[in-house]
Amino acid sequence: MPIVDMEETFNKDDCVVSKHRHEFTCPDNLLDDFMSKNVVLFAGAGISTESRNVLYYTFHDTIKSELGYEDDNILFPELMEEYCSQSNGRIKLISKIKQRLKYIESFPELYRNATKFHTRLATLFPLNTIVTTNWDTYFEDVCNAAPFVSDQDLAFWEIDERRVLKIHGSINNYGSIVATSSDYEACKKRLHKGLIGSVLKTLLATKTVVFIGYSLTDHDFLSIYDFVSEQMKGFQRQAFIVTPFKDECKNFEQIGLIPIITDGEYFISRIKQYLVAKKVMLPDSIYSAANHLNLLVDLEHKRLHKKYSCFDHPQIIYAATYQDGMIHALDRICAFKSCGDYSDPVKFNGIFKPYLEWRKEKLKNKIYESVAYIEGYLNGLAFVLMNKEEKKHYGLPPLYYAFEVKEEIKTFTNFEKVLEDLPKLHKASYKRAKIAVDKLKSSNSIEFHHPPWL
Repeated sequence: MPIVDMEETFNKDDCVVSKHRHEFTCPDNLLDDFMSKNVVLFAGAGISTESRNVLYYTFHDTIKSELGYEDDNILFPELMEEYCSQSNGRIKLISKIKQRLKYIESFPELYRNATKFHTRLATLFPLNTIVTTNWDTYFEDVCNAAPFVSDQDLAFWEIDERRVLKIHGSINNYGSIVATSSDYEACKKRLHKGLIGSVLKTLLATKTVVFIGYSLTDHDFLSIYDFVSEQMKGFQRQAFIVTPFKDECKNFEQIGLIPIITDGEYFISRIKQYLVAKKVMLPDSIYSAANHLNLLVDLEHKRLHKKYSCFDHPQIIYAATYQDGMIHALDRICAFKSCGDYSDPVKFNGIFKPYLEWRKEKLKNKIYESVAYIEGYLNGLAFVLMNKEEKKHYGLPPLYYAFEVKEEIKTFTNFEKVLEDLPKLHKASYKRAKIAVDKLKSSNSIEFHHPPWL
């Protein structure tokens, strides 16, 4: 089916970032595989630190320059092999890798560019298995993927919902890094005989493979594709490669891959758009909605405590705990963006039922502060789940709460109007608030908060 970007209003040919965002048609079977969590992503350096949208010079360029090479055709592992042949060469190589990653991380703009793909991928929860030849930790840091580097790690394969198999090692494990010709040869033997190779073979036999961030001149791709193609012989499952370069397509087709001509990040964004349309996942706008509301509630929380003291008005503790509940719900949504848990409508909607049961239990036991907390938590969740039309119709949820007030208390002004009536509107909750406050030592700096548990 054709996937069209309806949001771009700029000239793509004039924009370095977007010039490779070609419109494309995604095969229906691939879309179905994404929906059924049946895709494994093979990720190369082109979506990470080695993109020239991050730094103009690649790591290959840096080492080549230091060794005084002018020949652009020298292969990456051969260059690294020569670099490591000098005194303390291996240590110097690892230091160079660390320096490059540290330099990128020290500039927010560079780091954002290096992790654009990972940030886009993070909420795509159906994609839970990644294989990468990259040394950086961006899939771990941005996509909440558990790293698997050695055979010993594989005992814990089933613990995490998203995993990244790092077949060329990780900068967090110096001894695991695959860079030189001898490293590549040893890696090839491990893949054929070791446990990581066995897991990789299983993935290739059961999942649809999508390569992103590789080119035909990329030695990482050539080495890994030899293994992939060998293992896939006899299987009918098709493999795809996402590439922005049209001139490479025929060559990719000749080795059995179906090319999709577009930018990797753009590809992921369109897959997400399709899944949202099919109601398989929620739009990323839920996270911006959560963040926006969270800022507003936090301001109202501070405003409440600045104006009123719980010693003079014990009943404000329920407005405060209600706001705490909403803040905690919204905090949690934002915190889980990296793994996309709240992008899953099934998981998201499943949160409500236990909280409704807990609310019923707390109300029965007259634990009113927890009742208010749960009300805030549920209202925060409900607001984020609303679509644009519903948000426009209903507006923001109540920012304040009190027992037995029939109308929603949307604003601070609304709350001030009912504040003096609260003790008599619900005497039991006022009595409990008074007992709790009387146990505290009077102070103008005290703010009443509910912890993030029940």
